[in-house]
Amino acid sequence: MALFVDLLTAQLFSMAAAFILTGYSLAKLWVTQNSHEEAINKLKPFSIPALILGAYITITGLYGSMLWPLPGSYNLLFYDLYPLLGLGLIGIAMTIRSGYKLEYMGFLALILGLITAYYGYMGYANNMTKEPFALFLLYGGAGLSSILFYPISYQIDRGKINRILLIVEVALLVLTGLLATYIAAGAIPSHLKMFANWAPFI
Repeated sequence: MALFVDLLTAQLFSMAAAFILTGYSLAKLWVTQNSHEEAINKLKPFSIPALILGAYITITGLYGSMLWPLPGSYNLLFYDLYPLLGLGLIGIAMTIRSGYKLEYMGFLALILGLITAYYGYMGYANNMTKEPFALFLLYGGAGLSSILFYPISYQIDRGKINRILLIVEVALLVLTGLLATYIAAGAIPSHLKMFANWAPFI
């Protein structure tokens, strides 16, 4: 076997952590009382782990985009969007820390969410991966939660957050994160067995 680095499992766990962490952080806004400053202060602790996860996701996503570790169109399916998730996390974290309005990062998330959902549908329609429906749910959940982040970001800027919309967003983020965890955990046994007797050559 030639030199090969398989990051997909770790990347899925990182994605799961990012979505669940974001959902947990947004849930803290449940008791925010009509104040942009209060909402941003509640989100500021989120910015440090978001930067760490964003950096890892961006670097490993760019690795996949440039070096094509996966066969054919699978590399496009997984790595066209993955580094954008990392950059989005970094952008949101920096926006929160700077105190700028989140609306524009929210609008970017809306655009990327629509693209993500489309990729998920096309992956499902072309029967890609061993579990195309799980792929569809993962991309659909990631896409829809990104789309809903736009109105949430707009409301955070104004300090008036619709609690029903907040519940839906938090639920989507957490469920998508749990699905990513499930997929990654299912891949661990086969990956460990596959690479049990292999080491990269120098």
